[in-house]
Amino acid sequence: MRRLLYLISILILWLLMFDYSSVIAFDNETTHQELTKKSLEIVGNNLDSFFKNKLILPQGLDTPLHGRPTLDWLTFGADREDVPMCRRSNHFHNPRNDLSWTESGMSDEPLYVSLYCAGTSVTSAVVYATAYREPAPGGEKTTGGTNERDWDHAREFYYMSLTGRDFQGRPEFHGEPGIPEALGLNGDEKRHYYMAMSAWSLGQVLHLLQDMAVPSHVRNDFRAHLERNGMPGSEGYQSSEWNWERFEDYVEMNGVPAEAATGGDLSEKSVTRFWDTNNYDGTNPGISLNAQAVGLAEYTNINFVSLNTMLAEDYLSDEDSSNDVHYQPYPRKSSTNLQYYLDGGLWPKEVIGEDNKPDISFYVAKTGDGETIVHFIKPSYMTKYISELDHQASSLLVRTLLLDEECLKEYASKLLPRAVGYSAALLNYFFRGQLEITAPPEFVYSIIDGLNAAQGFRFIKARVRNATTGEEATNDAGQPGQLVAVAQYRLRTNYQADLSADPPTMDSRDEYYSYSVSAPLQVESLTSGSPGLECTFDFTANPIPPGITDLYLKVVYKGKLGAEQDAVAVGMKDLCEPQHLTYWNSTDYFLLNGELRKAEEIENDPDVEDYDFFRPVSISEELGFSGSAPGAGTPMVVSVQDMPPARYFRVILLTDVPAGYYMRDHLVSKPYPLVWPYPDDFTVDNALWTYGMPSAVYQESAGQPWNPTPVYQYRGIIQHQMSYFIRYYPYFIYNADQFPALPENGKDPYPVTINFP
Repeated sequence: MRRLLYLISILILWLLMFDYSSVIAFDNETTHQELTKKSLEIVGNNLDSFFKNKLILPQGLDTPLHGRPTLDWLTFGADREDVPMCRRSNHFHNPRNDLSWTESGMSDEPLYVSLYCAGTSVTSAVVYATAYREPAPGGEKTTGGTNERDWDHAREFYYMSLTGRDFQGRPEFHGEPGIPEALGLNGDEKRHYYMAMSAWSLGQVLHLLQDMAVPSHVRNDFRAHLERNGMPGSEGYQSSEWNWERFEDYVEMNGVPAEAATGGDLSEKSVTRFWDTNNYDGTNPGISLNAQAVGLAEYTNINFVSLNTMLAEDYLSDEDSSNDVHYQPYPRKSSTNLQYYLDGGLWPKEVIGEDNKPDISFYVAKTGDGETIVHFIKPSYMTKYISELDHQASSLLVRTLLLDEECLKEYASKLLPRAVGYSAALLNYFFRGQLEITAPPEFVYSIIDGLNAAQGFRFIKARVRNATTGEEATNDAGQPGQLVAVAQYRLRTNYQADLSADPPTMDSRDEYYSYSVSAPLQVESLTSGSPGLECTFDFTANPIPPGITDLYLKVVYKGKLGAEQDAVAVGMKDLCEPQHLTYWNSTDYFLLNGELRKAEEIENDPDVEDYDFFRPVSISEELGFSGSAPGAGTPMVVSVQDMPPARYFRVILLTDVPAGYYMRDHLVSKPYPLVWPYPDDFTVDNALWTYGMPSAVYQESAGQPWNPTPVYQYRGIIQHQMSYFIRYYPYFIYNADQFPALPENGKDPYPVTINFP
């Protein structure tokens, strides 16, 4: 007997859960994915460009990320939000601001649903999506909430995909090793994984926003999912044909219409305002006509009805206290021409019925208090009879009103474009944060002494500007934001410090990108004005190696942006690859009539006095760099003192101008050795030159052939570009190939001083 009772209990529970399992908003497998795809059609070009040009995902939204493209991860998330099924209890939000957000979620569920989902906290959709228990940005926010796929998780996954660190600076998400570590993913794959997780989470957030275009979800009408139409039944099990909310079922069967998207362009933006601006107080339905002043939940609540909330303005005052939970002040009877119908003044209309045949029907229109809806509700054959029977039987009268296919069609024509428009706006809001990166006053982003090239680039200097449209990056006192610079590059598999393996080929690069990440830099604010904040990023713990190709610099901001705390903004600069410049003192030779001669070979020439100074000199030199013709204010970032003949110095630099740049070169020479008869302050040359210099590019570009910058050999030393100093008479002839190689003990570069950063 006990076993029989146990089996019966299990069967009853299964039947009840079959009933509940059908309680979804828009169908997750079709409608939510279609809404998400249509929202991406609106913002897709901008997002695709952003993914390609800022995130360095070469195929944009189609870039494979951990097994599927970004677009598919978004639609996958939109599908997965309904799994497991108790999540669906968090898909409701009543936007009247006389309700706190702890009261605005679902509260009319049957007992069996509460029992089955016992232990699962039920909250409003806006709270579940954003963790804000009050309107953002100033409202109370839950930390460590129960939704592992909310806005904050999407944000932090996004940040990790950019920086390889979570918000606390840890290399694992929340400090705990996870799937990327378990799978042994490399740096590039790990970042792709976190970008996929961000898109997945964002897809689930979009689902929670799209549900606000379902009237029952913004009017606390969970029971509409259990009762198809007509008089409500009991709370218990009903056959599956009754298990679909009427509007959602219509949309699933008929698809998302092609009407242009609308809504979402809020005058004041915060993450919660896409759901609820907190402007609707139950007395001001006219605000719904201003698309910039209402969230999606407010628009839907004010203008549309669901099965148990039709013209429910009297539910708090009638005798049936069970109605109270479904009270909604609008739309009300006076918002419609229902009385005109009851008085016999309304004419019927011919429509095409569900059987695809002409049908004559009456339709009550919504004529005021917000949106005009021609096919608002349909009176049944009982509506006039109940009205004539008892004019005071308001609660019974509204139970005779229906939503037929024509009503649902018009509802869909107005609500679904809003669902798409608000979703597109939320996508734009998520990825809105953009930075602009420009060269520092020194023009070079980094420069190192070639003598110590193995240390790599330990500092990057750049100007960073907030380029987010209409939003300031100003942090609250005591809560600074932070900037992190990320160098993304491909390591060369055959790099040699002397460039003997240069130029690289496409096959001599790693398949995957590698990354160097700077220490975080705290900032109180990030100006939107030009030229931006001058920043020095410290890569000492993870230097950028010189043997690389395909170099990009990203700067990532985390902090307040507009009304959002912990927003993320990113900028990208395509840097030229490390360029080796050498400067030579070749005065161990004198160029006489185009031929190289040693000083001792010509000191007895009869014309030697015409040659000017023909003996070796030492060189002191200063170099500055500029993107335009340099002037007196050009910072001189390289200096060398008294470099003797037959020596050279090497610098390795990073710039951002593939076409080349300008040099400002101040050179002073003295006799070498400086002995009698020359005084200590005697100079042979003191000259200032300005000239152009090409850049080095080792990068794969879409649609372009691999065309690496060549290298040149001079005196046995390889470099990208060089400048050699030699004295001559009577004319100069370029004859670099004639110079003999340096001895083995003279091949190391001469040390220089780098006045950078």
